[in-house]
Amino acid sequence: MVYSSVKTWLDGLGLSRYAPVFDIHEVDDEVLPLLTLEDLKDMGIGAIGSRRKMYAAIQKLQRSDGVS
Repeated sequence: MVYSSVKTWLDGLGLSRYAPVFDIHEVDDEVLPLLTLEDLKDMGIGAIGSRRKMYAAIQKLQRSDGVS
């Protein structure tokens, strides 16, 4: 099951329809900030706009977590 904070994150982006994808790939709070555009594509996030929106939000997470 998708971790509640990841689901909340997806809901906030208006992309909750992708929760099953994150569930299948066992993406949690620790993995989420490490994802790249290529990872999202490999996970099956096919819509370019959705992928870019997610990646922009991931970059914000990276900056706030100090991940580089």
